[in-house]
Amino acid sequence: MEEIVKLLSTYGVSFVIVAIFLWDYIVNKKRLAENQEIIKDTLSAVKDTDTTIANCLKEMQQQNLNTAKSLELLQAQMESTDKKIDILLERGS
Repeated sequence: MEEIVKLLSTYGVSFVIVAIFLWDYIVNKKRLAENQEIIKDTLSAVKDTDTTIANCLKEMQQQNLNTAKSLELLQAQMESTDKKIDILLERGS
């Protein structure tokens, strides 16, 4: 019994420090695994978002092309209408 008390008094502090370090190591390992899973999920969500954004940009590009073509057609129609009005005004004078 005296030997146990002597061992505890001699090595007790060292044992507590080692136990705390081991406990901290285990807790940090678990947190690291959880954080890696969160990072993996986040990266997957970012990848999905990137794909969605890329698709939206392609669609916007197509809409811009359609708008440009519509404006070109409108301009051509307005020029044609202006020519017709000029001809009618010349005939009326």
